[in-house]
Amino acid sequence: MKLILGKVDISSLKKAFNQLQQAVKLAKSELERAGAIQCFEYSYELAWKALRNTLVALGKEALNNPRSVFRDAAANHLIHNPETWFTFIEFRNKTVHTYDESVAREIFGMLPKFCSEVDDMIKRLEDLQ
Repeated sequence: MKLILGKVDISSLKKAFNQLQQAVKLAKSELERAGAIQCFEYSYELAWKALRNTLVALGKEALNNPRSVFRDAAANHLIHNPETWFTFIEFRNKTVHTYDESVAREIFGMLPKFCSEVDDMIKRLEDLQ
């Protein structure tokens, strides 16, 4: 499926994602892991909004919540499995509503999976351009 996506700018997502990858790779201390989690927060936000904007460019109705975006994104082969992304919603919610060292370790441990999924998603979005 080819599409002219000139109006869907993913440069901010790519920059944030690169920062996240570096943060995950280099994080050794608790403070560095906290920084990686912060990178996850804004990378997640940019990722779901890039998917939403792409779906709108494909002619889908405006979607305003991540769950519906992830379902439609999977149906349009922009991501593999919406259930995986639903777990990212839960991790994102944990970063906003609570801070506990064990939760932080759990979130940090999930970051490689998130990075893998975002990397694949970015490649799929770039293929549309």
